[in-house]
Amino acid sequence: MEVYIDILILENFIVNLFLMILTMKILKYKVKDILLICSGFIGALYTIVLLFPNLNILTSFPCRIIVLYIMIKISYRKQGIINTIKAMSIFLLLTFTLSGLCFLFSINQNQYFIGQSFEISKYSIKYLILGGMIIYMFFNRLIEYIKNKLMINNFKFNIQFKVSDKVYDIKSFLDTGNELREPISNLPCILIEKDFISTIDFNGNDTYYIPYSAIGYGGNLKGIKVESIKIKGERFYSEVDAIICPCNEKLSRENDFNALLSRGVI
Repeated sequence: MEVYIDILILENFIVNLFLMILTMKILKYKVKDILLICSGFIGALYTIVLLFPNLNILTSFPCRIIVLYIMIKISYRKQGIINTIKAMSIFLLLTFTLSGLCFLFSINQNQYFIGQSFEISKYSIKYLILGGMIIYMFFNRLIEYIKNKLMINNFKFNIQFKVSDKVYDIKSFLDTGNELREPISNLPCILIEKDFISTIDFNGNDTYYIPYSAIGYGGNLKGIKVESIKIKGERFYSEVDAIICPCNEKLSRENDFNALLSRGVI
């Protein structure tokens, strides 16, 4: 029987990726796509050992568990042996269920007599199963993308303000977990990517220093007071006084917004 290694790897990669996505979905754990792809690819490469009789030791049960452990640890970063065993058990349960369904479909396409060996000579439904997995993964990612976009759009606002006769118009996002305020004036703070406010001087006499703290680090932010900042949403409009602070980091990888509003602004 001829076996094409590239097709073997591709088919097993699709199956492993599908099972990893389902496992993370059941665990309600968000993971980067690249980590899922790496896990699926490692599982696909492992199937090559089945083609070499001299590598039978690598097909033993302990080796399979080790490969599964590596796949899970790449995608599932929660600490603790209990969490890892739970993720591995879910993956195995999904694998056994899928294997049973595939075997059921193979029986329908191949004759089987009790007492005789069973040989799968026809299995055209395999491509329908793989196609279904690809469609599921595609629409699963598409739905997540749309949901994230809708969520972002619900909290997106345009802010407009004037400093030294120059008008700034910037896309912003309401961070509901951000309660940053200037302690003396109690004014809310707006973080803006520094490239969008590079012409503003934050080293003058009217500069405020706002202490902040996050998990593992803290410090002071520089900011200036700006009056009558216009905040425009789809069904919202307000004018507030606030402290604007430059931010060195990119706030949105997809450039959906360039400023973060604290909860006190709205």
